[in-house]
Amino acid sequence: FEPTSGQDRQGSRFQPTTGQQYEAGLRYQPTGSDTMLSAAVYQLTRKNMTVTDPLDTSYQIQAGEARTRGLELEARTRIGRNANLIAAYAYTDARTLKASPLQPDEEGKRLNSVPYNQFSLWSDYGFGDFGLPGLRIGAGLRYVGSTRGMAHGMPVEVPSFTLFDAMISYATGPWKFALNASNLTDKTYIGSCTYGCFYGEPRRVIGTATYRW
Repeated sequence: FEPTSGQDRQGSRFQPTTGQQYEAGLRYQPTGSDTMLSAAVYQLTRKNMTVTDPLDTSYQIQAGEARTRGLELEARTRIGRNANLIAAYAYTDARTLKASPLQPDEEGKRLNSVPYNQFSLWSDYGFGDFGLPGLRIGAGLRYVGSTRGMAHGMPVEVPSFTLFDAMISYATGPWKFALNASNLTDKTYIGSCTYGCFYGEPRRVIGTATYRW
């Protein structure tokens, strides 16, 4: 459960939103292999979600319910002595089961801002064979499928997008220095549409210095 802030038109505080989830998974690593394969399926049902009060639209009532079903796949492997590769895929079917009595047509429709498909790929490489055991570089991509959204009270479709990330790090003794860049190409894209549409995060570069003892 999680707390729900606010109160209804009678002044009563909202009850926590509750959820019930069932999940099953499988993980497999072939004998003598550096490859790990994982798969999981799940169903999550949320109750006590707030929706518009049909008697006074400036308030809300806890009559909403949503269900999410999904599949998650992941593969991790080592290529040679210095390279790693990680690939992950997620399929998510999130729908409204119970909506406000003012919006009965929302029942059975996809939840806003939840894509059907997401995919990511990441690889990194160490330069130990070149006399630089502390140096490592990495690069990857993230794909987010199209989502359903709302803009100025009207339903809209938010287009899919693909972003590229990269990193470089160097470790020496107890120190580690790293630069991480997300949205490396500084792509302009729509991140979400709620009451309006908003751009996603632009290029971001973060430098860190870590000391371990």
